[in-house]
Formats: sequence, C-alpha cells, structure tokens
Amino acid sequence: MKANKIIKGLTLILIGIIFLANTLGILDWSVWSNIFKLWPLLLVSLGLSLILRGKGLSFLGPLIILLAIILGAGAIYMGINFEGKIVSEVKTLSREIIVEVQKAPEAELVPEVKTPSETETAPEVESVQEAEVTPEVKESPKIEKASIELKFDVGKLTLNESTPLLYECISQYRYKEFEPFEKFSRTEKEANIIIYHSPVTKKRISNDIKNNWELKLNNQIIYNLSIETGAINMESNLSGFKVEKLYIKSGVSNINLVVPKYNSKIIIDTGASNIDIAIPENVGATVNIDSGISAKDLDIKDFTKKDGTYISNNYNYSEFKTTIEIDCGVSNIDVNYIDIP
Repeated sequence: MKANKIIKGLTLILIGIIFLANTLGILDWSVWSNIFKLWPLLLVSLGLSLILRGKGLSFLGPLIILLAIILGAGAIYMGINFEGKIVSEVKTLSREIIVEVQKAPEAELVPEVKTPSETETAPEVESVQEAEVTPEVKESPKIEKASIELKFDVGKLTLNESTPLLYECISQYRYKEFEPFEKFSRTEKEANIIIYHSPVTKKRISNDIKNNWELKLNNQIIYNLSIETGAINMESNLSGFKVEKLYIKSGVSNINLVVPKYNSKIIIDTGASNIDIAIPENVGATVNIDSGISAKDLDIKDFTKKDGTYISNNYNYSEFKTTIEIDCGVSNIDVNYIDIP
C-alpha cells in the first residue's frame, strides 16, 4: 500500500475523531478556527504533490495536511489559538470581618410654634412636625469563626496567602460556566460561605480548562474548610492559619499540603491521587490510611504503628495535635515532618 494512501486515510480518521470529540463536548469547536488559519499549507501540499509526482515522495503533500490538523488541534488542547493566548476572565469574591449596618431611629417629633396674627384673639394651638434625623450606623459583632465551602468541577487551587478580610477568593477561568458565585450567611460571630459555579453541562478536557483558584484566609479567624471537586491540583500551606477542619473530596487529585499549627482534623476522600502532606515539628499527628493500591511513605523514625494507626513519636508532648484520615484509590502517599519557623 502506498504511503500517500495511508496518510490520506489517517487524515480522514483524525478529522472524524475531532468531530466526534466536538459533538461529545470533549474538545472545543474553536479547534476548527485554528485549523482553517493554516489553509496556506493546503497550497504548499498541492504544490509538493505536483512537483514530486512519480518520484516516490508524493506522500509529503498529504503529510503536510495531516500535520497541520494535528498542530491546530494540539494548540487548542494546550489552550492556545493562533491569535495568541486565549483570554481568561478574573473575578474576586471577598467579605469584611465587621459589617456595618445602618439603622434609622424613630422620627423625633418637635413642637411648631406659630406667631399670632393681628386679628387673632386666642393663642394658636401648637402643631408638631418631624425633625430631620440621620440614620445610625451600627457595627455588628466581629466574625470570629467561618465555614467556607468550595465547589468546582476542575482546576488548580492555591492556598498560601493571608488577607485582613474574612476571606478573599480570586478565580481565573476561560469559560463563562466556571464563573464563581457566593452564598453568604452569618449568625452572631460565625459566618458560612459557599463559593461555587454553575453546573457544567459539557465535559471538557482538563488541559483545555485552565481554571485557577486562589483562596486567601485571615490568620485571626478560625476556619472549617470543605473542598469538593472532580479533579484538583492543590498547593496549600496552612501552617499560618487556624484551621480546625479540612475536608477534601475529589476524583483525581494532586495534593501538596502543609498541616496547620493548630488543633485540627484533616479528611481526604479521593480516587487516583498523589498526596504529599508535611507536618510542622510542634504538631503531633495520628494518620489513618484506607486505600486500594497505594504506595505509602511515612518516615519510620517519626511514627509508630499501632492497631493500623500511625502515631507520631511527639504526639503526647506536642503543642498542637492533628488527626489525618485518608480514603483513596490508586495513590502515592507521602507524610513527613518539616521544620517551619
């Protein structure tokens, strides 16, 4: 079979696969815009086919077409079109620790005195009018504890920086369906925050999405954090924050976590994952791992295993204590101690 026939067949197969991926919502339709921008290569292909006809190299023309399709589709997969980097939207959600509330007091009634006219023989009866009042500005109690839930389909989450606000969430996304929204409620000194995006109707290739979330916390507030996602790449250093509970539920995960210097409980429920947990030296830890196929790497000199639970050697005299529970599928798990000033 001639090489040019094989290449032409592969080209048709590739076009069919791309159309199928478009129809299923796996690959964005903008791939064809990229491919059509390479139309001058069609002239190059035809020219080579004419020049090399009968010389055994006629397959180079169809090969150029095949490579152009691969290049156009590959660029979209990497998040790039031939007009430059695809523009991302940026949205910031945040809340103050103290919320000012305006309360208008009841109107104060003051007497209105009229001067008698020359024909009046009796004093005028006093009438009353409303006095002008300024609304009272009252500060509600300062929030001391907050529960934050993050719910997103796929993306990278960074949690390292602090903020003087109650929280600050900066999200960067390419597609409107991933725009974040907030639900906020509070009772006295506690707040509940849910950050989420609309349900995703199309399943896209994760490399095509390029979502980035950055969550900033206040180091004076006590937090409960819950993160639910389909796939996550998480870089989190909680050593400078008061996090009582951290719950992570994900399908596919790459988690790099530094445990808080605070009494805490950490629960990780995930499928195929790479989990790297670092514990500050002044934090005692118990670690329970329930996994399918996994590679576990716990520093033996720092832990003792008892009844299936790993207990750190400094647990009884440590300043803070943390409980770590990991339920995962095929995973690589690394738990170790680090020195943090």
